Amino acid sequence: MPIPDAFRRRLYPNLAEIAAHFGTPFHIYDEAGIRQTVRELYAAFDGLGFQEFFAVKALPNPHILRILSQEGCGFDCSSVPELILARQSGAQPGDIFFTSNNTTRAEFAVAQADGGAYLNLDDISLLDRIPTQPEIIAFRMNPGSDMGNAIIGKPEVSKFGIPREKLVDAYRLAQAQGIQRFGLHQMVVSNERDAEVLLASAQLLHDVACQLQSELGITLEFINIGGGLGIPYEPNHKPLNLPQLAAGIRELWRDFPETRLFMESGRYVTGPQGVL
Repeated sequence: MPIPDAFRRRLYPNLAEIAAHFGTPFHIYDEAGIRQTVRELYAAFDGLGFQEFFAVKALPNPHILRILSQEGCGFDCSSVPELILARQSGAQPGDIFFTSNNTTRAEFAVAQADGGAYLNLDDISLLDRIPTQPEIIAFRMNPGSDMGNAIIGKPEVSKFGIPREKLVDAYRLAQAQGIQRFGLHQMVVSNERDAEVLLASAQLLHDVACQLQSELGITLEFINIGGGLGIPYEPNHKPLNLPQLAAGIRELWRDFPETRLFMESGRYVTGPQGVL
């Protein structure tokens, strides 16, 4: 994987000294590069209520998580250990997005402790496992054959997410239980460097948000478009055109001026900034 020129300029003059001190092999990360990448994301989506929830599974290193927290990032957690690590790294209640699979009541209890977290459910049945009714809930959508890429696979054969055709019923059931505040989530591509593919995924979320508004009167408080932003692994790979992606997202968000934009990138933030 090619490393950024700025990282190379900072690393190479000090490489021999670092190797002598730590021994080899070792991993080294560029703090300045990580901070710059996060700042570029926030600048690209400025004005959309943007927040990056770094995918802890991508790099569960407490030192790097603390750096990300300092830059205003939240954390996407999929397990109790990740929740604990995020909290130890400085995450506040509004900085944690908890998306897990086949979650137990005990795991939800941990997520709701210490001020709570955004709970993101990938099955309708999970509503009955939450110990205390949350003020706000999100559902993970599985778009079926409408989306996916070569890396993450076909959503229609995935265990993750509520099928699109059942999604409105999930929100209707949550409304019937007294929940009034909602978000929406989708994660169906991985390491995608084509902005048009990422925008197609965002378009699906846009369409569902319109449907929820028209059928149930729901104005979503946030839409989490997931991660999946790709990075070059070979010198001939073209990088993601972030300005193109941001422009397309802004166009979609014209219909939802009150809805915040969430993202949960992992490798895009730290991948190019670490070498072995």
